Amino acid sequence: MGTNYSSSSQPPLKVQELPPVTATALKNSPADVLDQVAAQGAVAITKHDKPRAVLVSIEQYERMTGAESNLLNELQAEYRGMLERMQEPEQKAAAKRAFTATPKELGKAAVAGARRR
Repeated sequence: MGTNYSSSSQPPLKVQELPPVTATALKNSPADVLDQVAAQGAVAITKHDKPRAVLVSIEQYERMTGAESNLLNELQAEYRGMLERMQEPEQKAAAKRAFTATPKELGKAAVAGARRR
């Protein structure tokens, strides 16, 4: 379950490490913001000092979605596999038991799970 996805050419982007650009700056000076994106690869668009979106350069977008990095395809395949496994009868029965369990049953299951670790 803990698959590590990464681009071979660069480390993954972290929103908190991106240069911030306010939504107002994007509205008032889009050409300047696009120049900054082209130069830096990506910026975090903020509103009231909170990141709301990320604007990436064409190059960065192509790295994330291009043929050399099948990250999105890998994630989609893993998601489809997980979804298929969740549809199996034993998984459906387990989910039904979990959602209909009493608090006492949930407590016992939590203790048993903690002991297994």
